[in-house]
Amino acid sequence: MEQITADSPPQSSPTLVALATLLEAGADAPNEDIAMIQHADQLTRRSRELLHELVVAAREHGTSWQSIGDALGISRQAAFKRFSTQHEGELMSSHTIDLIERTHQVFKDLGAENYEAVRAHMTYTCARALTKRKIRGVWSQVTADSGQLTGCVDSTAQTPDGANALSKFANRRLIAGTVVQTTLQHEAGEWLGRVAYNNSGKITGLLIAAPGSENLAF
Repeated sequence: MEQITADSPPQSSPTLVALATLLEAGADAPNEDIAMIQHADQLTRRSRELLHELVVAAREHGTSWQSIGDALGISRQAAFKRFSTQHEGELMSSHTIDLIERTHQVFKDLGAENYEAVRAHMTYTCARALTKRKIRGVWSQVTADSGQLTGCVDSTAQTPDGANALSKFANRRLIAGTVVQTTLQHEAGEWLGRVAYNNSGKITGLLIAAPGSENLAF
């Protein structure tokens, strides 16, 4: 069984601390304005994503909206509107994501060795854990065993616990998160591919296993 799991930090992507250090060190450097703008933008985007993940985790642990609002210096109503999954669902309704189609594209990108395109759809935490080197290593082993990817078939979307299999059209978004499973057809064999998404359509887990494997990570 081949699994891409989340258990080591990235080697090629700067951490929040590293980005902040770069900004502080280069604040007064001549001719570095564009680089500093890029670093600041990257730091802002990653911080925003991490903040959202921390709020989601806090809610799962029973933290009240009042406590979250107090921590941010805003009202509980403002915190709810900013971070609640219900509000996110409303925001996403105008540009619905087909998660099965996205899953197919993820594995197509792996087949094309476009690892950065895959990581671009990940949450900050997932991208830190699933390094380009780790993803490349697992995918290289898969293709060494079974040849190049030729297609994805028998794709289904499920709730994270594996219940309530949904059709491609019906399951474009699940508030509790979604796991899409597909059969990866290669030149000389098949593999099981699974991609876990949060309620914003961002990847939180990526797994490749032999058909019939049990006790999978998700």
